[in-house]
Amino acid sequence: LGDSADKHSKDLLALKAAHDKHSRSVSEAATAHASIEQRMQYVEKLLGDSADLHNKELTALKDAHLRHTSEVADLKRNHASVPDRLAYLEKLLGDSADKH
Repeated sequence: LGDSADKHSKDLLALKAAHDKHSRSVSEAATAHASIEQRMQYVEKLLGDSADLHNKELTALKDAHLRHTSEVADLKRNHASVPDRLAYLEKLLGDSADKH
């Protein structure tokens, strides 16, 4: 019975030591990692910053598109159409052919 008690005593001490080691390990891990709240705040900030940047870029793209549309409309107003240009060339060549 004495050997059995000694064996159980040693096993119990080993178990307590392993438990203490595990407890310290868990405690260290808990202090080394960010809390769920901190992690959520980080993700929300990251997503918010990204959304703000995309919104700015989208606004800039829309503004550039409006300017381009306006410039194209101005060009169309200032240039003669193909039929007008063809009529001009035919008139010019026709008048020239009549003179020769």
